[in-house]
Amino acid sequence: GMDADEVKKAVDVETPEALFERKRQEARAAMEGPEWTEKRERGEREKQNSSEREALGQELANVVTKKDKLELDWIALDDQRKIIRAALAPILEREKIAEAEEARLELEEAKTGLPQPKQGIEKERWTAQDQRRAAEQEKWGWQEKLFKLEQAIENNTQKYRALLDQEDAAQTKLNALQAQSGNV
Repeated sequence: GMDADEVKKAVDVETPEALFERKRQEARAAMEGPEWTEKRERGEREKQNSSEREALGQELANVVTKKDKLELDWIALDDQRKIIRAALAPILEREKIAEAEEARLELEEAKTGLPQPKQGIEKERWTAQDQRRAAEQEKWGWQEKLFKLEQAIENNTQKYRALLDQEDAAQTKLNALQAQSGNV
């Protein structure tokens, strides 16, 4: 057990309220006897268990609410993503066609020795180049929007997975408390 100094230290740090509460517990236990002490303690544990279960139930309800919101956000973001992809498709097609035309004209220009036809081909190539650049400019604007959407979806996915972990942990605790409650 504790020697006299240790007892003195323990008593010194105890507040008058804590000391009174400890003595009351002693009095209660002494007068109740083991059977009633056991009954009372079981009741206290059950009450504690019950309030913990209530808190976990509330936590689970909050998690479900947050998950619902993230699911609705995902639907909205995914709808926007589909719209942007649909808008991008013809732009990418125009860019591809302009690139192919530019490459074809470069080859034709290289094969043509005479300055007169060469100038005509060069002008056509510049037109194709301008078309490609215009398509690229337009594409970059859409791709920037798409990138931001993808980021938002990724951030929400991380939050959602964290909520799944939280939900799982709370459910596990709750199940343990419910099993305990049967034999407190």
